[in-house]
Amino acid sequence: QIIFAAAVRYCYQLAIHQHGCCILQNCIKYSTGELRAELVKQTAAYGYHLSMDAYGNYVVQCLIDLKDPSINTTLASQFRGNYVELSRQKSSSHVVEKCLEKFEEEHQAQIIYELASSPEFEQLLQDPFANYVIKHALELSKVSLYQNKKPNL
Repeated sequence: QIIFAAAVRYCYQLAIHQHGCCILQNCIKYSTGELRAELVKQTAAYGYHLSMDAYGNYVVQCLIDLKDPSINTTLASQFRGNYVELSRQKSSSHVVEKCLEKFEEEHQAQIIYELASSPEFEQLLQDPFANYVIKHALELSKVSLYQNKKPNL
């Protein structure tokens, strides 16, 4: 419990450290109950900044993998309006791809809309990181379109 309490208190510092990010991810994975809830909540509060960090982005992806609707809503609200910027950076582009995979449909649609309606869409297609995010978004939207049409076939 002492370790988990320290992880809660220093979650940001752990998340941006090469070895600390692994420790924090393990604390998230193996904690339970109130300790886990507090650790996840405190860490998610830094989601936007951590997503742009070389090590912190792995912690954010770990949070997204939990598929906790309240945590993902917290993260989505931090990311909203910033998906273009996040898609253009190496670390955060992986977070956006994870959001596209794991977020609820409402948030996925928001991401796709934000990217597709960007005046910089053509530049995103040629960006070394954003192009993968766009490709992933298109693949996922094709799957959902296909699934929606499937009963009519």
